[in-house]
Amino acid sequence: MAPSVPHRGLLHPSAGDDRARGGATPGWRRGVLTAGVVIAVVSLAAWAVTLGLAAAGGTPPAWVGVVALYGLPVAFVLMGLAIVASAMDRRRR
Repeated sequence: MAPSVPHRGLLHPSAGDDRARGGATPGWRRGVLTAGVVIAVVSLAAWAVTLGLAAAGGTPPAWVGVVALYGLPVAFVLMGLAIVASAMDRRRR
């Protein structure tokens, strides 16, 4: 007779926990994703400043224009890198 093992259903605390299976998000992926989110928020704020100054008839400082133009593409590349790395890691399992 086999020893009984407690049932781990949907309500068990470890149900769906990737760390129990060794699938926790590595620190570098979480850091890249966080950096992408921060850059995206700063870039959107720079867009708001640029549009506000344009509506008032002014021009933004050069660094604000650079952040507004290049911030979102850089953020999307960083977040895409983290997503692709996660998909490749999941596919290997």
